[in-house]
Amino acid sequence: MATATRTRRRIRSPEAELAELRGQVLDLGSELGALVSRAKTDGTALAEAELSQLQNRIIELGGDLKDRGREAIDRIEETVQEHPATSLLAAFAAGAMITLLLRK
Repeated sequence: MATATRTRRRIRSPEAELAELRGQVLDLGSELGALVSRAKTDGTALAEAELSQLQNRIIELGGDLKDRGREAIDRIEETVQEHPATSLLAAFAAGAMITLLLRK
């Protein structure tokens, strides 16, 4: 006759099982809290890095716009110096058109 070995399951009380479940839930809560904390820290660091890059880009664009504005003013000054009569007539015509448009 073959003898079968049976494993006995240890019967635990509902209170013991409940205590174990509470422990597992507390562990999960701690892990979740740590995860949220890391996400906030990492997210904040990432946002700060992107903000810094954006600020640098805005500063570069501001400098570029300033340079282009200076170049445009220099070109206009050169044109006025080279062709003063034509520039005066163009300014008069532009003023006359603006006056007509504002009257309507």
